[in-house]
Order: sequence, then structure tokens, then C-alpha cells
Amino acid sequence: MSLMLLIDGYNLIAPVAAPARGPAAWLHRERKLLLDRLAKHLPHRVRNRCCVVFDAAAPPLNASNRYELDGIEVRFAVDYAEADDLLEELIATHTSPKQLAVISSDHRVQAAARQRGATVFESQLWLDDLLCGRVSLATLPKNQLAAREQEPEAVKPNTPVDKEELDDWLREFGFDDS
Repeated sequence: MSLMLLIDGYNLIAPVAAPARGPAAWLHRERKLLLDRLAKHLPHRVRNRCCVVFDAAAPPLNASNRYELDGIEVRFAVDYAEADDLLEELIATHTSPKQLAVISSDHRVQAAARQRGATVFESQLWLDDLLCGRVSLATLPKNQLAAREQEPEAVKPNTPVDKEELDDWLREFGFDDS
């Protein structure tokens, strides 16, 4: 199944403090807090199509550079100069980039996503919406969006939706668990 949500992990942590500040234990706690929040607030169907990328010269102690937590793929960019390189590669190789939402405040990552037609969200705004119960994902393709705009309760591009509405949309487009 294709990736639906790609997250620049430290962009969601950085507003608290830069990753270079403080002891490694602090950074581990912040990553864990972020992943716990995503697991709590993202619907199961989205978690299973979500990847969070972190910068790292090496994975954290007792961790692989790639693992799954509550359905969320977690990757440390150990074989890359920085996480942006891995994020750009994942965007470039995505088979349906117009169905991909990229969460990053990094202009380089945003440009790579937009060039492929992916939807981009600023990290802090996206996280604020998520914590308020609204999950923002990629927009619908224009031909599908035009048809939906004729319906009374159409979802407009980049409009956050609540979990129940998101589940309905995922079912509508064949992304249900069956």
C-alpha cells in the first residue's frame, strides 16, 4: 500500500527546542512523545500509511534505523547527509505523489513535494490541527474534487477533517481495512 503521510519528525519537535540542545535522553523523550501523539490521534488506516523521518548519524541506542511503532514507520536517515535527503528520495520515488501529504516546514522539502504534486503542510499548524482532532491529508485529484463540489457537504482542499469524517472518506476511496 502506498504512503499517505510523510512527516519530517524534527520539524514537529523543533518548536519546543532544537534537536542539538540538551542531552540525548531529552531528544529520545521528545521523539517518543511525538510518536505517541501520532499513534493516539491518527486513525489506524492513516497510521499504517505514515512514515516519520528523523536526522541521525546513527540510530538511537537499542533501535534499528527503520522500525514500526503502532503502525507508523519510523526511519532515521543514517545513510544520508540529513533527513531532507531521505525525505526527498521518498517523495521522488512515491508512485502516487498527488495522494501524499508532506508535513515539513523545511522549504527544500516543501519544494520537492510541490514539484511532484504532493500536498504540503507547515509542521506546527498541522500538529495543532491534529491535536484538536482534525487530520489534514492530501487534497483530492481535481477531477474527483470537481465532482465532489457538486455535493452539499464537499471537503475543500487542505481543509482539516475530524476522525469520523476522515474514516468515511478513506472508505469512499477504497482505503478501508478490508
